Amino acid sequence: MENYERAFIASSKIFSGFKVPIDITQVDKLDDIIKQFVETLRKVLKENNFENLLDELKKSKFHIHTVTFEEILVSSLNDIFYICDHH
Repeated sequence: MENYERAFIASSKIFSGFKVPIDITQVDKLDDIIKQFVETLRKVLKENNFENLLDELKKSKFHIHTVTFEEILVSSLNDIFYICDHH
């Protein structure tokens, strides 16, 4: 069975290095990837009571600007994609 998870890593002053594997068969556009990434980050921060980081997350505007959704869909298993933020 083929693995469709791809690694998405934060490129961010505060959240840099945070990594989320996302199954690309479960998303339809870049915004879906970003939403899943942010929700996973929010969950980890909340579970660990990182209140100040949760406040910073609310100010963050994550985006993917180095690749298209189509490029992600045809990517290989070992490819890594970066999700950037600015506030």
